[in-house]
Amino acid sequence: MSLQDTINLEKQLRLAKRASVDVGLIGDKVGGQVYGDGQTVLQIGAIHEFGTEDIPQRSFLRVPFQMKRKEMSEFIRGEFSKIASGKRTTAKAMGRIGAKATNIVKGAFTTKGYGTWPDITPATKQAKGSSQPLIDTGTLRNSITWKVKDAS
Repeated sequence: MSLQDTINLEKQLRLAKRASVDVGLIGDKVGGQVYGDGQTVLQIGAIHEFGTEDIPQRSFLRVPFQMKRKEMSEFIRGEFSKIASGKRTTAKAMGRIGAKATNIVKGAFTTKGYGTWPDITPATKQAKGSSQPLIDTGTLRNSITWKVKDAS
């Protein structure tokens, strides 16, 4: 390894140490989006993530990450191995981690929370014309994204 390669590697490892990825409903990206009834995407997300007295919890963030923890850990380990070997920059690796995590979250919407969400009521099915929980307009699911911090 050349001196320049060593310097670049040290730089990438310093960046990796302080870098992070936010995944979910990122406030500065979706905070202003409003549904027709006046509720924001963040409000609707919180209602479904935690539930209310009238609406059961359908976690699309916490539960999917708990269920896919091993898969995500292996992916992160692989990305950091690529940083350490000089095959990937920290910014690129963190972006890939964010995309992978976002796909896990979005996967909850098509798998009924990876099989953990309670079914919707017959009245809700009839009103929306679908039996799929949390998918009506796609606004909530399409609002899920990631943001890399301090990677460059």
